[in-house]
Amino acid sequence: MNERLEAPAPHARRWANLARGVLVAGVLLGGLTLAQRYTASRQIVTLDINGVRVVHSTHKSSASEVLQELGIELGAYDMVRLPGDEDLAAGVPIELGIARRIWLGHDGGLTEVYTHAACLRHVLAAAGISLSEHDEAWQDGQRLALDAPLPELVRPRRAGALEWIAAIRQPLQLAIRRGVPVNVDEDGIPLSFYTTARTVGEALYAQGISIYLGDRVFPVTDARLTPGMTVSITRARPVTLEVDGSVRLMRTRAASVDDLLREAGVTLDPDDYTLPARDAALASGLHVSVVRVYDEYYVEETPIPFETRWEANPDLEIDQRRTASWGREGAWRQQVRVHYENGQEMHRTEEESWVAREPEDRILEYGTRIIVRQLETEHGVIEYWRKLRMLATSYNAETAGKPPGHPTYGITRLGEVARRGIIAVDPTVIPLRQAMYVPGYGRGYAGDTGSAIKDRRVDLCYDDHNLVLWYSWVDVYLLTPAPPPGQIAWIIPNNPRERE
Repeated sequence: MNERLEAPAPHARRWANLARGVLVAGVLLGGLTLAQRYTASRQIVTLDINGVRVVHSTHKSSASEVLQELGIELGAYDMVRLPGDEDLAAGVPIELGIARRIWLGHDGGLTEVYTHAACLRHVLAAAGISLSEHDEAWQDGQRLALDAPLPELVRPRRAGALEWIAAIRQPLQLAIRRGVPVNVDEDGIPLSFYTTARTVGEALYAQGISIYLGDRVFPVTDARLTPGMTVSITRARPVTLEVDGSVRLMRTRAASVDDLLREAGVTLDPDDYTLPARDAALASGLHVSVVRVYDEYYVEETPIPFETRWEANPDLEIDQRRTASWGREGAWRQQVRVHYENGQEMHRTEEESWVAREPEDRILEYGTRIIVRQLETEHGVIEYWRKLRMLATSYNAETAGKPPGHPTYGITRLGEVARRGIIAVDPTVIPLRQAMYVPGYGRGYAGDTGSAIKDRRVDLCYDDHNLVLWYSWVDVYLLTPAPPPGQIAWIIPNNPRERE
């Protein structure tokens, strides 16, 4: 059998919708009324926790309910003052005094104290702990004064009542250090004091006793202190050590300069020495110098000049020369010892000397071969054995330099009267009485001398009435026969010199 559902009539749907609307309105109105009543019961209360105010929004009307709502549990040492309901509503705070928890380390043990005291002295009194004038209290490495307030608490950021109470109840750790007597012997000078330091080094530092490098401390500075301990200090003396160009400031307990050098690791060579001496006793402020000593040896060479030696060469024509050997300098050597102290030369000594190389003479050869030659002149053919280039001047009796009344006026070196044909010469160059020919003057002979007639100069004599003035270079011919070899000047100085 088939069933068919039919839609309700239009007026039935309108009544159903109206009924639902009335029901929803009633529910909303009831909820609004409850919300208004809940809001009206809300209030702001204040809690004063160890002087810090915390506000709390609550619907509780009594202080005890507020504490229960916050979950605050009070300990046996905590204090509380609860206001009445009306005072609470009027803004009177709930006052809580949370006891601080303190751990006191002392005398090898640990005491836990809950206290409301504001300073350490009261805390110790509450714990029954007494301090002498030498004892000290410390917290986190800082010494605490007995009458100073206890370290302040740091309130957590954005902390409510529970967080603040938890911070107050965090244990504050304090340590009591008992002062113990210590004796110090510093180079025989006694000193006694009380200290709370744990080690020898800390006790000396706290007492203002400085320990320098080189000082000897017994027991050692990191040794733990015990009551009545005696600490011995042997001071190192300040000294200055100058060595190898550097200056070192040192503190030492060495007794002598030699001990100081060993301590500093300074070694001396056999010739080195110190100022003061190595066996000198050390004293405060002493300046010790190490003098490095060494010698250096070197050889100085001085040249030995060679000599020039002339030797005759019969194969060379007269007035010709040849260098047979150029010569060479010799060498004279001396070994010198230079003595240094700290790099500065002090003195030098010639140890030995010797001829390292003999000089070799320069040998110049001069010709001794005489060749007779002939020359066509205006006076005929002449025969000569030597030709010399010479500076010729002239004179007569009047210009010879003696006044007419002089006994030797006009008399030549050979005792003859001055006249043409007599030629003044240097007898070391041309022997006297040597027959000569001078172009432009003619024949003559070496019959006179003069103070100015030296080397390559000749002075041509004239009669008083026919003087011709000369000053020119000419070739002078020495006529045959040649004199014996012992009378010949083989080497003639080249002076004066003819200008080119």
